[in-house]
Amino acid sequence: MDYRAVLFDMDGVVIDTESAVTAFWERMAARYQVELTQAAFDTYIYGRPCRETLDALFPHLTLDQRAAVFAEVHTYETNLTYTAMPGVINLLRSLHQNGIPVALVTSGEQWKVDEVMRQLGIGDLFTAYVTAEHIRQGKPDPACYVLGAARLQMPTESCIVFEDSISGVQAAVASGTYCVGVRPARTAAALLAQGASSVIPHFGTIRLERGENTTLNLLGIPDSTLRLDGHFKGTAPVLE
Repeated sequence: MDYRAVLFDMDGVVIDTESAVTAFWERMAARYQVELTQAAFDTYIYGRPCRETLDALFPHLTLDQRAAVFAEVHTYETNLTYTAMPGVINLLRSLHQNGIPVALVTSGEQWKVDEVMRQLGIGDLFTAYVTAEHIRQGKPDPACYVLGAARLQMPTESCIVFEDSISGVQAAVASGTYCVGVRPARTAAALLAQGASSVIPHFGTIRLERGENTTLNLLGIPDSTLRLDGHFKGTAPVLE
């Protein structure tokens, strides 16, 4: 099938933040005497807005305590040094050079997106953004990906989504996009079980190659031909 746009989650897809997110919420759990299981992390923390994590796992907090958590996560994440996931910047640049519309769809707040874009210097590689401020319900609700596709002026069925979390895959699949999971092979089954069409360990496994007429092929992902409107805007570099 032909696709015309690509949507990226941020944490765990564009940037490597799983250990930082885990450490923060483990600290909050110790402070507020909450027991966190792996299922809790997978369902209510990874890929979810902070407000929904608090609603689900810390419902006993007072308004002042909730405000303190919001302030602390802001300070914590603003001061992190962000590292791009392997191969993702090369892919983003190649998509940009070839005129493929790209959106960032994240459960993070705008201030975090701004800091990530500043540190990595990749803000100009995205055509549109969807952040926590733009949606009423976070992932697994599909609204974020529906909005992301709309901001690229594309139907969801014309979009490829890269996601790393269970809630994110659920949102992408429910929206009607073609979802590719990003996880190590040992944990890929969890995303496939939620409907991901395939799973890659990182973006270094993908090669962007010129196809016939006005198409690009994402080699390493089955059935993922990107069709361009009009002519190529540049060459299609092969990703190392």
